[in-house]
Order: sequence, then structure tokens, then C-alpha cells
Amino acid sequence: MSHFHDLEALMQECAYAICLETLPAVYIITIPGPPNAFTFGSDDAPVIVVDRSLIDVIGTSELRALLGHEMGHIKSGHMLYHSLAQTLVEGVELSASLMGFKIISMPMQLALLAWQRESEFSADRAALVASGSSSHVVSMFASLTGTSYAFIEENASRLDDVAKLFRTHPHLSERARAVFEFSKTGEYANLVKKINDRRMFRLAFSPTCRFCGSAKSIEATFCPACGKSQI
Repeated sequence: MSHFHDLEALMQECAYAICLETLPAVYIITIPGPPNAFTFGSDDAPVIVVDRSLIDVIGTSELRALLGHEMGHIKSGHMLYHSLAQTLVEGVELSASLMGFKIISMPMQLALLAWQRESEFSADRAALVASGSSSHVVSMFASLTGTSYAFIEENASRLDDVAKLFRTHPHLSERARAVFEFSKTGEYANLVKKINDRRMFRLAFSPTCRFCGSAKSIEATFCPACGKSQI
């Protein structure tokens, strides 16, 4: 299924759900390697990149989760430190040390990578808010990794503690558990209520009835055609 025709509408829905003030630029390109999506740039000018092969096969609910996740990084102000962490992972730090100077000490590197792993949990919560279901978020994980929903649910991380220190992302099983747990909290329930209240308030001040579609004045709280309350 292609989402090119409704990507902008999905972007607006996700941004509205997580209260993102400005829509980021989005580029659909072919990324070498496994399907992927990422965000880069600055907090003032963020850019979301989505692999073309992914966007053609992912479901609409999973795409909402994906966009919500990337927007969550923007909403949380993660851009600068993510760029630094990615630089470390891609080997720029190693190249610099071979040239005779050091950018960041090892303790600082480990602290930065630990921060990035924790930031993924925050972005996953944004994915949950944007998509409305923990199952959509886990399905998005499955689409990104080429694994099954059941595999992610059932398998715990087998990486040892030392290997985890040098990862930029937590294991998917950890992320899935965190999303499921957060979806059951009162904090998430309150967020959903606030989002629904905002949507109803926005629809109430619409020139058309949200039930029958008849024209009405923007100030009218009841539709003159069907009589239903707009709030």
C-alpha cells in the first residue's frame, strides 16, 4: 500500500496528537540496507527521512507509530545529542583518535549512548500516543526489523551487559515491554482523554457538523440539521 498520497495528512494527525508546533520536513528516499527511518538536523529545523521500501509496505497504523516516534524525538529536543551519538557509532570518533586527537572521553561516550537508549523509550511513548495502540507500535518494530510481532513479544534480549553499553537503541523486546506497560498507566489514559477533548473542541468550531456533515455556523454547539451536540 502506498502512503504517498496521504502522508501529509498523517503527518498533521501525528503532530496534532503529540502537540508538535511545527511540521518537520519529510523525505522519502532509498536507504541502503534494511528498511529504516530516522530524524536529523536541529531542533529548529528537523528532518524526518523514511525509506521508500518501507513506506510502500507498512500499514497506515504502523506508519502513524513510525512518524509519531520520529516526531517524539523532535518534541523532546533530542536532535543535538542524537547527532553526537550517531557520530560515535559511525566511527568518526575512531577516525579522530587515529589522527591524534580525541573528541569525547570513554565515560562520556558511554553516558551519551546510555542517554540515547533512554531517549528511544520517550519516542516510543510518542509513537503510542500518535498511533493510539501499543500493538501498532510493536507492529512498526516488526516492519522495521523484518521480524514477527510474536517474536518481539516473546523473546528477551540475549545481549550481555557489556554489549548493551555500546548500543544506541534498547533491544526491541525491552521497548515492546515498556510500551505495553505505559499503555496501561493512568498517565497514558489522561493523555488520551486530553487528545480526544482537543479533537472534539476543534471539531465543535467547524463550519460543518461532525456527525451529518451539514453546514452550520462556527459558533453553533448544536447542528441545526440533525440536532446533535458538537462538543
